[in-house]
Formats: sequence, structure tokens, C-alpha cells
Amino acid sequence: MLDALELVARHADARLTYYPVGEHAPEHRGLVGDWEALVYRADERGRQRVVRSASEVCAFQALRDRLRCKEIWVEGADRWRNPDRDLPADFEERRVEHYAVLRKPLDPTAFVDQLHDELRTELAALDEQLPGLDWVAIGERGKQGTIRLTPLEAVPEPRNLRALKAEIRTRWGTVPLIDMLKEAVLRTGRIDHVTGTAGRGDLEREVLAERLLLTVYAYGTNTGIRAISGGEHGHSEDDLRYVRRRYLSVDVARAMATEIANATVAVRRERVWGAGSSAVASDSTHFGAFDQNIFTEWHSRYGGRAGC
Repeated sequence: MLDALELVARHADARLTYYPVGEHAPEHRGLVGDWEALVYRADERGRQRVVRSASEVCAFQALRDRLRCKEIWVEGADRWRNPDRDLPADFEERRVEHYAVLRKPLDPTAFVDQLHDELRTELAALDEQLPGLDWVAIGERGKQGTIRLTPLEAVPEPRNLRALKAEIRTRWGTVPLIDMLKEAVLRTGRIDHVTGTAGRGDLEREVLAERLLLTVYAYGTNTGIRAISGGEHGHSEDDLRYVRRRYLSVDVARAMATEIANATVAVRRERVWGAGSSAVASDSTHFGAFDQNIFTEWHSRYGGRAGC
């Protein structure tokens, strides 16, 4: 992986379709399957060459995956730092105490044997139950997956959920997303910090708030600034694009999201939701569960962890 990144750095300033003759794309786990056919191609003389763009995409995708699990780390970084720095500074001196808190044995052999026992138990239970599970199919390894599950039939909507939806409609009706954004801005006061983050601004606070809301709504719903600018709000496409370039930076967006998330957690009723730090979100096609440890984030769409 590091050799692949070194290859990218060596030719970072060159404008090449293929790497020079003799260059070889170092093998790594990202360079497999269909990608291998895209990386290695024959040129007009029939020589096998390395396609620069495809090779770099493979390298950066593999780097992303390894950074997320800290198989590779970045010197001097914080989030992507050496995983040894994630341990308490006194871990070696208080190893017994720390292992007791983690409820793990000090002997690595005992830990591995315990995992083996759990795997054997679960595999034996699967083997015993599998003949009676007509909704599970075990096939050959391939692109479709070894284990395939028959999609479940839709279950009736819970009565209490139906009643809850009816009560929400009765009390508030259908609330557009743009109104939710507006309420979030008004209640958190996040808009007051935008000018300070972006530097000196000449727009009035109310005008800036409206244009920022419309811009965020345009991007958040994939409607687009051009379509949003056609509404009856008095802000042109050029106005919205100016605000987008001048005020809506990555730092501002992150700060606004953090403020809204903190405000949401602060008003969450502990009697209903408990005192835990977990949260669940869904956009109707993607279900995500989050905890304070971002590495526990699970994405059903991607079949595993996905970094933010």
C-alpha cells in the first residue's frame, strides 16, 4: 500500500495516461477483481501498461479502508493517528487493571480459545438449524455472496406507530423540510456564528439566514440551486451561489451540524430515550446506528463500517 502511494507521489505533477514503461502498480487488496483489468491495459504497441487514473483510484480507495481501521496511520495526525496512542498512557503499568475492566484474559491463548469455542458453537447451531430454514440458501463463493436470504414479507404496521403518526398529523400537519431547517437555525442560534467563521460579511443577518437555508436545502435534497432559485423568495441564483462560495465552507457546515446535534441531544427526554449516547438515523433508504465511538458506526447500505 505504501509503495502504491509512493508511485502516486512520484508522478503527481505529470500529465500521463499511462505510467512510464517499466513502472509496475504494487499489488494490494484494492487491486483485485474488475479493477485489475482496468489498471493493466495494452497500449497501441501491444505493451502492457499501468493506467495512471485507475491505479490512483485503487490506491486511494485502499488507503481509505485502511485508515478507517487504522491498519495505516498518519504521523502527526489526530483522528488518523497511531492506534497505540489510543491506549491510556499507563496501559503497560496497569495492564492487569485495564484487562479486568475490559473483561478480557491476560493470556492470549485463553482469548483465542474462547473465540474458537464461540465459533464452533455458533457454526454447530447453524449446521443443525440450516435444513429447516427454507429462506436461507448456501451457494458457491461468487459475486452474489455465499449466503443468500430470501427477502422478508412486509409485516403489518404496528398499531401504536399508526396512532403516533395520526397524532403528529393532527397536531402539526405535514411539516416541510425547509421549515425544520428554519426551526433548527432559530433555536440553536447557529447562524450568528457563520459570519465570524467566514470572516467579515456585509449581508444582513436575516438575508444571510434565508440564503443559507435555501442553499443547504438545495444541496440536502438534491434539488439544486438553479431549481431552488425559481421559488417566490426574492433571492436569485447568483445570490445563492455567492453565499455558497462565500459562507458555506466545510468548516461552517461541520460547525452547524455539530451545534444542531448537540442541541438535539440536550433536549432529548431521558425518560423516553434513556441516558445512552447512541443515536439512530434513517433517510428511508439508509439506516445508520451511531455511538460515541465512530468506529461502531454501521451502514446497512455498505455492509459494514463507513467513515464520515
